[in-house]
Amino acid sequence: MKDRRLTVGLVGQVCAGKSAVSAAFKKRGAALYEADQVVHGLYEREDVKKEVRALLGDGVFDAQGRVDRKQVGAVVFADEGKFKALTEQIIFPRTGVVLEALLKDFRAGKLPGAPRVLLVDAPTLFEAGRAGRCDEVLFVGAPKVMRERWAKAQRGWAPEELARREARMLDEAAKRARCSAVLENDGSLEDLDRKAGDLWSRWQGKLRPEEGEA
Repeated sequence: MKDRRLTVGLVGQVCAGKSAVSAAFKKRGAALYEADQVVHGLYEREDVKKEVRALLGDGVFDAQGRVDRKQVGAVVFADEGKFKALTEQIIFPRTGVVLEALLKDFRAGKLPGAPRVLLVDAPTLFEAGRAGRCDEVLFVGAPKVMRERWAKAQRGWAPEELARREARMLDEAAKRARCSAVLENDGSLEDLDRKAGDLWSRWQGKLRPEEGEA
C-alpha cells in the first residue's frame, strides 16, 4: 500500500495567530518547516552577513557583529527596493535550498518518525513563488482590532506597523483566493485549536489510500 503524504503551506495576516495554528498541528503529529527559524540561522552565516552589510550597511548589526533583525525590519519595511533586494536576492534563494532538501526527505519518508503531514510555516510562501510546492495552503486571518492588540502586547508595535509590514506582502484578497483553506482566528485559543483539529481531520482523509491502490 502506498504511503501517502501531504505538504501544507501556512500563510496569513501579520499577528493573526499562525504560531498557535502551527503548534496545534505539531501536537497532532505534523513535521514543521519554520521559515523564521531558518532565516535566523541564515543571519549567522558569514556569507549572508557580508551581503546584508553591503545592502543595508553597518547600522543593522549589533556591537557583537550579529545581524539585528529589528533594525533590518526598520530599514526594509520603509524601503521597498531594499526589501525586495533582501528577500529576492539574499533570503529566498537560500531558504529555497533548505526547503527543497526537507521536502525531498519528507516525501521519501526519511524524517524522524516518518510523519505524513509537513507544515510549511512560511509567511512569504507566495512572494517566494513556492506555494506550488504544497498540496494545500492554509490562510490564517483575525480581526484587525485583535491583531493590533496582539502586536502591541507581544511585539511592542504601534497599530500602523501592521499596515506597514503587510504593504510589502501580496494583497490579502489575492492570498485568500489562492488558498485551499481559510481559518479565522476570531475566538479563544480553544476555538482555534478546535478549528485546526477539524482541518487536521479533513487532511487525514486525503491520506487514506483510494480503493484498489496498493
